[in-house]
Amino acid sequence: MLRASVNHHGSDIQPDRIVGGAEECGVEHAKEIFALTDAVVLRDTAEYPDARIRAELRFGRDATDRLVMVAANFQQMNRMMDAIGGRVPTSVEPLASEMGLTIPDHLASTTA
Repeated sequence: MLRASVNHHGSDIQPDRIVGGAEECGVEHAKEIFALTDAVVLRDTAEYPDARIRAELRFGRDATDRLVMVAANFQQMNRMMDAIGGRVPTSVEPLASEMGLTIPDHLASTTA
């Protein structure tokens, strides 16, 4: 969906930036976003308070709340897919390869 949206709007997508971290990804204040997202997704209770404060100073409380909600929502979807044995469709393999990722055998699907 992301690629289709980007192509529809005539933009360029660089999926390697997603897995490459905040360095030079082109998103303003990406380090704060990545730090907060990592703390939420990894349930890092030691890092979360500092990451939250840095994000609030940069973006304000409301925007920081939204960042946390988005990260938590995606993490919840990932956990649900794991719980029900969701598989990655084969149609996603080229995108995963482009991002430098390998789909583990236990997650690979035999259908598109």
